Amino acid sequence: MHSVTVLFIFLAAAFQGAIAGTAGCGRTPPSSGTKSIGNRQYILQVPANYEPNKEYKLIFGFHWLGGNMNNVAPGYYGLRDLARESAIFVAPNGIDNGWANTNNRDTTFVDQILTELQNNLCVDEKQIFATGFSYGGGMSYSLACSHANVFRAVSVIAGAQLSGCSGGETKIPYLGIHGVQDSVLNVSQGRGLRDRYLRVNGCQSKNAPEPPRGADSNYMKTEYSCNAGYPVWWIAHGGDHIGSPSGQNWMATQTWDFWTRAINEGVSNPPTTTTITTSPPATTTSNTPAPTPSGNCAARYGT
Repeated sequence: MHSVTVLFIFLAAAFQGAIAGTAGCGRTPPSSGTKSIGNRQYILQVPANYEPNKEYKLIFGFHWLGGNMNNVAPGYYGLRDLARESAIFVAPNGIDNGWANTNNRDTTFVDQILTELQNNLCVDEKQIFATGFSYGGGMSYSLACSHANVFRAVSVIAGAQLSGCSGGETKIPYLGIHGVQDSVLNVSQGRGLRDRYLRVNGCQSKNAPEPPRGADSNYMKTEYSCNAGYPVWWIAHGGDHIGSPSGQNWMATQTWDFWTRAINEGVSNPPTTTTITTSPPATTTSNTPAPTPSGNCAARYGT
C-alpha cells in the first residue's frame, strides 16, 4: 500500500510539472508600458483580458535602423489587431537605433527580457515568435540562428545578415518577405537567409517565382515542402524596402497564418491555448554579418 501511495504522489508531481507553465502563471501581471533592464528598455503589452492561469503566445517585434521601440508599439507590424488580445507583445529598444549585436549584447538583452516575462507572466513556451523589418529582420534572423530552441518561428521582413548568425544549424520555421526592387538591402540578401533554412529544414528544391517590379501589393508566395513542423515560406513583392505594404497589410496576415496554422501542419500535438489549474512553482561561433545599411531605414508602416 505504501509503494502505491508513493507512486501516486510521484505521478501527481510529474503531471503538475508537465502542465505548470512558466513561473509567472498564477501571478498578478505587470502593467503594460515601458520597462527597464539595466540601461536598456522595452515596451510590454499585456492582453487587456489577461487571465493569470492561461498560457499566452509571446511575440517580439524589432524596429528598423533609425527607428525605436515606439515605432513598433502599439501595432507591432499589424499583428496585434490579428491577435485579438491572445498574445503578449514586446518591443525591445536597440542601441544606437539598431541591432549590431556586438558581443551578443542584443541576444543577451532578449534573454533577459524572456527571463523577466517568464517569471512574471504565463507564457506558452511553445509559442514564442519574433519578427522585424530591415535591421529588425536581421535581428529576428539572428535569433533564428542562436535561439531555435526558444523561438517557435520567425518572420523576417526585408532583412539581411546584419546581427550575426551564431549557430544557424537547428531547424526553425522560417518566413522571409522581401521586395524585388529593394534599394537598401537587395533581394538577393533575403534569398540568402531563406536558402539557409531551406537546407537546415530539409526542404525540397522548388522554383520560387517572383513578381515584376511595381506595386508592393503584388506579391507571390512559395511554400516549400520541408520536414514536418518546420515549413519555409518565401514571399516576394514588387515593391521597395518597406515594412508594411500600401493598402491591406498582407504581410501581417501572412505572418499570422504562418505562425498559427502552417507551422502546425503535420505535427502530432500542436500547441493549443492552455489554462493552468495547478499552483505555480516558486519563483558558438558567429558568421561575419553583412555591412550595416546606410541611411535611415524608416518603414512605410501601418497598423
